[in-house]
Amino acid sequence: MPTIVGISIIVFSLSFLAPGDPSFAVLGLDADGDVAFRKDDIERVRKEMGFDQPMHIQYLKWAGGVLTGDLGKSYVQPYQVSELIADALPTTLLLMFATMLMASLIGIPLGIISAIKQNSATDYIARIVAITGVSMPVFWEALILILLFAFIWPILPMHGGVQEHGWQALVLPVLAIATHPAALIARMTRSSMLEVLTQDYVRTAVSKGLPLRHVVFSHALRNALNPVITVIGFQFGNLIGGAVVVEFIFAIPGMGLLLIDAIFAKDLITIQAAILVISLVFVLANLIVDILHGVLDPRIRY
Repeated sequence: MPTIVGISIIVFSLSFLAPGDPSFAVLGLDADGDVAFRKDDIERVRKEMGFDQPMHIQYLKWAGGVLTGDLGKSYVQPYQVSELIADALPTTLLLMFATMLMASLIGIPLGIISAIKQNSATDYIARIVAITGVSMPVFWEALILILLFAFIWPILPMHGGVQEHGWQALVLPVLAIATHPAALIARMTRSSMLEVLTQDYVRTAVSKGLPLRHVVFSHALRNALNPVITVIGFQFGNLIGGAVVVEFIFAIPGMGLLLIDAIFAKDLITIQAAILVISLVFVLANLIVDILHGVLDPRIRY
């Protein structure tokens, strides 16, 4: 809760201190318009919206509305901010869950194989793939995927959401975002597995003649998963950053596109709510990771 309160204060303060007057956005005016001609309208809007009040008063009113589920009304769209977020958030969450599923299905097996075959050709190839994945910018990979699979081989849609094109609309965005977390998961899995495989209980299991598959998956993997789960949870929160870029490139109507549109329109109240919701997702992901640590390792619960 202190983290969430701190986030709300920072988000509101940065929005409050940002250049530009939100009254212009409410009136639908350009910042370089004839201010003198519209001065009365601007002053009226400032008073009606409470923009003329001190920052701490505005924050308390905004925070009070957030606690009751009232995120306010968009300055530039005829909708409540909660309605805009309710439409956009499921799309982003679906994209994030699909991305982390793909990243985990690629990264964990790749890390296990790399650890079992340490210093082999397979290990070197896996490490090169991981380094490449970490180094590749999301926007560059997204554009390359569009070029390959929407222009040269037009087999997948290059824009739009699941409502328009079905699951095919997720393929290119998920591939673009999943590369980086998959590489990090693979590296962490390899490192953690190498540490666990040197433990005495693993040597004992091997000396008893247990099959390698049984030793790896029943003895080593569960004990190696805690740091991997930490990386997965952290990357789930970080995916919001990649989602903002990818949703803009692929025109996916999620939180990223909502946030970018609000920034361009100087819709401060939508910006505040969107960043707050994104931060809450990040905090919740880390809370779930903490709970999973106790499930995987009973010693942590004690």
